[in-house]
Amino acid sequence: MIDRVLRAVAFTFGWGFFALVAVIVFDVVTRKIGYQLSIFGIDFGSTRLQEIEWHLHGMLFLTWIGYAYVRNAHVRIDVFTAGLSERKTAWLELIGCLIFAAPYLLVALPYAYSFFLTSYFQGESSSAPNGLPLRWVIKAFLFFGFASVLLAVISVAIRRIVFLFGDPDVSERAMPQRPAAAH
Repeated sequence: MIDRVLRAVAFTFGWGFFALVAVIVFDVVTRKIGYQLSIFGIDFGSTRLQEIEWHLHGMLFLTWIGYAYVRNAHVRIDVFTAGLSERKTAWLELIGCLIFAAPYLLVALPYAYSFFLTSYFQGESSSAPNGLPLRWVIKAFLFFGFASVLLAVISVAIRRIVFLFGDPDVSERAMPQRPAAAH
């Protein structure tokens, strides 16, 4: 169920990729021709467009990262696991989830939430004079990103436990996404 939720979030926010491409293209073209867009009296000059670009990029990364982990699409350094059996690799991943990832995320989540709330209540905006207002929005996505990674860590840890201790039929279904080298 956690994997399905993370997938739905990633696929929903994935549409933001088209918005990001459109903003980048618009920014490049308008800079070349010296045009500045103004909508409802709001100037969308290059500074605002560039801030929209990094906000969208951050939003995409933070909404995809949890799904990337459950799909085993994240960056790995397989120096330690290249020669290990599947069971030993599962043990190593489970230990990593329980000893490193979960504690880190449980400490970081309250700080990310506080970071977002402080920004929201202060009405924080860009430090650039003509930058974007509402800086708290991207900070809310930071909190969301940490929360989605925590959900992903829980999902992966559960699957590793099932793989290690479950019935053989259930164990095979618990590890559907194996690294490419294992196939």
